[in-house]
Amino acid sequence: MKYLRAFCIAAAMYSRLPVPNVRWDEESKAMVLFFFPLLGVIEGGLLYGIARFLLFGRVSAPLSAFVMTAAPLLFTGGIHFDGFLDTVDALGSWKGKAEKLAILKDVHAGSAAVLQGVLLLLSVFASWETVFSSGAAVRLLPQVLCGFLLSRALSALSIFVLPNARGAGTVYDFTAEKQRQRGRGLSLLYLFLGSGLLVLTGTRLTGFIILTAVLAAALYSACRARFSFGGMTGDLAGFLLTNCEAAAVFAAACISCLNSL
Repeated sequence: MKYLRAFCIAAAMYSRLPVPNVRWDEESKAMVLFFFPLLGVIEGGLLYGIARFLLFGRVSAPLSAFVMTAAPLLFTGGIHFDGFLDTVDALGSWKGKAEKLAILKDVHAGSAAVLQGVLLLLSVFASWETVFSSGAAVRLLPQVLCGFLLSRALSALSIFVLPNARGAGTVYDFTAEKQRQRGRGLSLLYLFLGSGLLVLTGTRLTGFIILTAVLAAALYSACRARFSFGGMTGDLAGFLLTNCEAAAVFAAACISCLNSL
C-alpha cells in the first residue's frame, strides 16, 4: 500500500493524471521520486498515441508540432516548465547564491524567463515541425519519446546525487537520507532501461545521437545548479528535465535534416 500511495503522490504532484487523494505520510513521501520516472513512461506512451493519430489523420506538420509541444505541458500542468522559467530568471540576475535562491521562490516572471521560455517553446515547436515534415516521424518517434523517461531518471538522479541547495522544501522532503542510496540505484536503473529502449526502438546511430544530446543537457543543467546555486531544488530539477526533453526533440530534428540531404 505504501508503494501505491507513493505513486499517487508522484502522479498528483508532477502530472494531471486522475489519481485518488492519499495520505502524505513520511514513509510514502520518501519513495515518491522512485516512481517519478514512471510518469515519463506514461507520458511518452500517451504522446506516441497522439502522434500516431496525427499521422493517421494526415494532420499538417505545423499543427502536429503545436499539439506535440503543448501536450507535455498539459500532462504535467507546466510544473517543470515553471521550474525552468524560475531558474533562467535567477541565472539572468547575475547575483549571489542566496539572492538566486530567493528569486527561485519569487512568483513574478522577469524578462529572462519570458524571453528564454518563448525561445525554448519555439525551438521545440520547430524541432517537432521538422520531424513531421521530413517524413521521419514514424521512425524517430519511439526514440524521441524515450527522452521523457530519460529526462525524469536524470532529474531524479541529480536530486539524489547533488546536495539540496536549501535544506528544505518539497524535494528535500522527498529525499530522506536513508533512501538516497536506494534512490540513486533506482534512478540509474531507469536510466539504463531508457538507454536500452532508445537503442532497441531504432538504429544505434540515432539512439546514440539522441542519448548524447540528453546526457549533455543533463550535465550542463546539473553543473549550472551545482556552481550557481550550490545544489538542487525542485525548480532546478525542472530546469534539468525541461532541457533534456528539448534536447531529445532537437536531436531528432537534426537527424531528420541530415537524412534529407
